[in-house]
Amino acid sequence: MVTTSLGLSEAARLIDAARKQISDSCDDAVTLSKKDAIEAVFAAWQVTDTDRKESGDEVGVTREVRDTAVRFIRNLPLGFPQPDVSHEPDGHINLEWYRSPRRVFSVSIAPNNRLHWAALLGTESPRGAAWYLDKTPPTILDLIARVIEGD
Repeated sequence: MVTTSLGLSEAARLIDAARKQISDSCDDAVTLSKKDAIEAVFAAWQVTDTDRKESGDEVGVTREVRDTAVRFIRNLPLGFPQPDVSHEPDGHINLEWYRSPRRVFSVSIAPNNRLHWAALLGTESPRGAAWYLDKTPPTILDLIARVIEGD
């Protein structure tokens, strides 16, 4: 299990508590809030959980994938737009930033804290995979920024 705490000392716990308080305050600000995306993750999890129980052969979003997606969203830098959230047939959560048909970034949150990402930036089509250990890989942040800003 991966912990979201960044340290074990009393000072680290105080810093972590202050960071959480600031993050919670930002959720009250419309322009900085991540609530809609987080609620969409929970909705995707609930829908697939219900489908899996009814059909027996659907791959539902697990709590592990749900929690990783929530951590990923919470750890995005302030000011980044919220992604569109959807669930995938394989039980992954997909987060997508869309600007135009040739400017889009998608990251798929998979079990075991695995990220699979792809972008379309004009004629470029970078893609890759990485572990998510509570710090968003700089490559992913750079690609999201490129989609948002348009180079």
